[in-house]
Amino acid sequence: MRKGLLLVFVQLLFVIIAWAQKTVTGIVTDSKGDAIANVSVVVKGTRVGTVTRANGSFSINVPANATTLVFSSVDMTTKEVAIGSQSAISVSLDEEDKSLQEVVVTGYQTLRK
Repeated sequence: MRKGLLLVFVQLLFVIIAWAQKTVTGIVTDSKGDAIANVSVVVKGTRVGTVTRANGSFSINVPANATTLVFSSVDMTTKEVAIGSQSAISVSLDEEDKSLQEVVVTGYQTLRK
């Protein structure tokens, strides 16, 4: 009897946890409309995250109280997008301008005596 009651309780707990989440899917592109692979998609303020596939698509289970997704990638600007009641999100990331401001020239010389 106790084992059966414990089993029912554990199953109920898993159902409640799964019900408290929702799945958000979408695609990440650059400013030209090309898909971007390996973009980090993280729920802001948590450790819940995923990366985009080769075609730029992603799918992530977010907690019910989550409000924002953060998209980041190398050489791209980081973007925060509000989730709201959306279950599909399309994001366009811009290239980050990383021009050099200064150049340092170092000289080296060898002398023979």
